[in-house]
Amino acid sequence: MNRFYVEKEHIDKDKIKITGRDDVHHIARVLRLRPGEELFISDGDGGGYITEIEKIDKNCVDLKIKDVKKRRRRADRNVMISLACAIPKNARFEDIIGKATQLGVDEIIPLLTDRTLVEKGAFDKKAERFRRVIISSAKQSGALFLPELKEATVFEDLINGIGQYELRLLPNLARKGRILKDVVSSFKGKKILVLIGPEGDFSKREIEVALNSGCVSVDLGESVLRVDTAALSVMSFLSLYFK
Repeated sequence: MNRFYVEKEHIDKDKIKITGRDDVHHIARVLRLRPGEELFISDGDGGGYITEIEKIDKNCVDLKIKDVKKRRRRADRNVMISLACAIPKNARFEDIIGKATQLGVDEIIPLLTDRTLVEKGAFDKKAERFRRVIISSAKQSGALFLPELKEATVFEDLINGIGQYELRLLPNLARKGRILKDVVSSFKGKKILVLIGPEGDFSKREIEVALNSGCVSVDLGESVLRVDTAALSVMSFLSLYFK
């Protein structure tokens, strides 16, 4: 079944309207769907709807809701996972955002560290493009929740607010870490933060600050992983473990 994301304001009790130009074109001209065929709709806030196409015109697709597959609040999830990831060069942060969305992350925090080469102003200008990546990934995967994408955050500012997270995981190369499975197996809380450093790892100063703030050093194996690989390795494990 084809999957699409629709903002909640376009969802009524038993009807849904798709008005996005690209989505209407995709349904009518690419997929060549017709009235009577079914679509799965996610509202990005815990709602999943099985719908039937009623009408297709140039600017809108009208859907009838046949079944509400899931409807729950984000706060009702067993575990909420936040990813604070150092911003890599080039376009790889788009890949991180897209795949993290597919894996069900709740919050993405672009991180500015001692060794980050990207400036905050230049990064934040791409916010709308990143949102499109999130929506596209949610459509492809059928994710019921869209992650909240924060503005680029300086490492020290993240640490100042780190107390809201009950488990703080710090993969790094400088300190011997615990096995990830062993750390999370005893976790009984709700909010987890994963901190991923830049190419070349967090600086020695940042690692000391993070550990002194209650972060747990974890080991991702013998290989030195790129930023995107490290982030998605941890996200994949947590997504499956807490499924």
